[in-house]
Amino acid sequence: NGNDATKYQGKYYNPIYANAGYGDGSGWVVPTIHDNVSDFLGTGFTENTTVNLSQNVGQASYSFSLSNAHQDGIVPSSGMDRWGARGLVDWNINEAWKTGFSVNYTSTKVNSIPGGNSGIMNVIYSAPAEYDLKGVPNHLPGQPTQQTLFRSANFNNPYWWAENNEYLQHTNRAFGNAYLEFRPKVSWGQFWIREQAGLDIYTNDNDEIEEMGSALNAGGSILNQGVTNNTFNNLITANYSNRFGEDWALDAMIGNEINHQQQRNWYYTGTGFNFYGMPTIGNAKTYTSQEATYAERSIGAFASVNLSWRDMIYLSATGRNDWLSSMPRGHRSFFYPSVSASWLFTQLDALRNNPVLSFGKVRLSYASVGQAGGYQNNFFYTPGYSSGMYSGTVLTYPFGGVSSYVPYWRSYDENLKPQNTKNIETGIDLSFFQDRLRVDYTYSYQNVTDQIMNVPQAGSTGYQQMVTNGGQIITNSHEVNLAATLFKNKDWSADLGVSFTKINSEVKKLAAGVESIMLTGYATPQIRAEVGSPFPIIYGIGYQRDPQGNIILDPETHLPLATAGDINIGNAAPDFNMGFNLDLRYKRVSLSTTWTWQQGGKMFFGSRGVMNMFGATQETADARNNGGVEVSGVVNTGTAENPVYTPWSGTVPAQDYYVAMGEISEASVFDTSFLKMRDLTINYQLPKIGNLDVTVYGFARNVLVWAKMPEFDPESSLGNNNGGGYFENYAAPQTMSFGGGLKLAF
Repeated sequence: NGNDATKYQGKYYNPIYANAGYGDGSGWVVPTIHDNVSDFLGTGFTENTTVNLSQNVGQASYSFSLSNAHQDGIVPSSGMDRWGARGLVDWNINEAWKTGFSVNYTSTKVNSIPGGNSGIMNVIYSAPAEYDLKGVPNHLPGQPTQQTLFRSANFNNPYWWAENNEYLQHTNRAFGNAYLEFRPKVSWGQFWIREQAGLDIYTNDNDEIEEMGSALNAGGSILNQGVTNNTFNNLITANYSNRFGEDWALDAMIGNEINHQQQRNWYYTGTGFNFYGMPTIGNAKTYTSQEATYAERSIGAFASVNLSWRDMIYLSATGRNDWLSSMPRGHRSFFYPSVSASWLFTQLDALRNNPVLSFGKVRLSYASVGQAGGYQNNFFYTPGYSSGMYSGTVLTYPFGGVSSYVPYWRSYDENLKPQNTKNIETGIDLSFFQDRLRVDYTYSYQNVTDQIMNVPQAGSTGYQQMVTNGGQIITNSHEVNLAATLFKNKDWSADLGVSFTKINSEVKKLAAGVESIMLTGYATPQIRAEVGSPFPIIYGIGYQRDPQGNIILDPETHLPLATAGDINIGNAAPDFNMGFNLDLRYKRVSLSTTWTWQQGGKMFFGSRGVMNMFGATQETADARNNGGVEVSGVVNTGTAENPVYTPWSGTVPAQDYYVAMGEISEASVFDTSFLKMRDLTINYQLPKIGNLDVTVYGFARNVLVWAKMPEFDPESSLGNNNGGGYFENYAAPQTMSFGGGLKLAF
């Protein structure tokens, strides 16, 4: 009626607002723009404190320290607390005997956030600007298990998640060692024996709580999993050193090392809470538990010899043989040697005290390193079964009072061998003008064979994967480092450092019959290793292209067509990396800065694809304002059997285009080239106050970045292993930080 028209003039109705009781509860609101990303991501805070006491007292020295670190994350409820203590004592009993010990303890609690398809950043990034994500109550009035969701029930409301769910990691770790060293006086050089024994003990507890009402888990669940690890290490070495005349010097060592590891793993889950507000296993309707113990022992015998002539030519050789219980019988022993040679050619009489060339050395080395796998005899476990129609584990045992045990889904090759890495390295080190200019170059060739990998198996075998050998990767790398003292006197100094690294890796082969293997990712896209391709690559749905590489468009909609299956859509590794650091000093003031340049490389930027599909980026806004998206490619005007590709360019509707691109992984693959200022630090050393040295400092980190990737830091990726730097999907953004501190020494 007319009164309603006047009452609601300039407003629009949002049923989500009405159900949540937002504003006056009517659901009618004035259109307002909200910065949902900045509203949710706050300002973090980090504090670090360390107190250290060290002293030499006659024949003994000691050092003790206490440290604390506290961090509030940019995401509500995320953060970290760490406490640490360290003690170190060395005691020279007499001229022949020396002993000492060190002890370290840390306690770390980390509240993290989920990533990927379990993440919350999807909702933050894709929320419409007119939707008040922060202001709307995160659940319906009086119904804390009924989240307020503006679009999809597959993702949690981030504010509800921060209040109800938890990803907690708590690690307590104590490690240390004690040693005894004996140096008898002998007439045939220097000889000493050192015995050292140590322990590394840690317990890691992880809690994952999804409260009743969570997205895709309405009943709620809790997971308690962890590990207790005890590792004993014993190392004994016998060392010999001597010079023979004025020309020759010899250093030799033999030793033995024993490692014994014992580990207990547990995994307790509770699903379906009886009521809200008590997310504990005791409140769960269904319980499952798993425990496992693991023990491993390794014994190593090793030796090394270093020989030099006139402090100019150096030769060295090492050898080590390990025996490991974690490999199948018959493959538990492996030997890996190394040899190296170097020539300090500036020790030649003709080049000594040269005013231009201060130092010069060429070097060459070869090393072979073995890496064992974690072989296990097959065992039985209690399975759980899920369905494509339902989320979570639909069928768990015991079921109806009946339990079940089946062979574990992963099998182990009885002929599993250690992975082997052979490395050849050569280089040259040069120093000029009394070490004011220093340059070194290193070339490395690495051949990794018998890589241990999880190879997919046909379901008919009864297993999903087999741990076996099969991979080979060849890597060629070049590294150049330059350091220069640009200026130096009593009051001023300026130093510059530059590094360049180029790494090319290629997959030569995988296991028999395997052409590519998934490293991380989803059904599509994935990070993969593929025979004959650089390592690693991005694999996913790509654009259909003609033989000339042009994108093929649909003849009716003129939208890009997708490939029928996954293809190689990009080399993830960068072309090269460079680093720059500059240190300036004027009297008591010093300034240092560190920069990084990465050229090339590719990353799957999943968040960008989702944001474009939902129309939540500036790119999509511009496309709407411009009447659509400019598209160019080719259209098949022939037949499927005899295609004829005709160029076409024009404008297509923005919504149609970005929805279609949401199904093509290649549309979300971007160049990861960037230039970043990692750190800028300024220090001021105050005049000495009695015996007290005081330094104040301030820093800015990750403040400036120029990147080809639109509106995102290329180093914000999902995971730190195979996907690190190559795969992003709803990851939290990188942070910039500003801070300062005070150093006291006396």
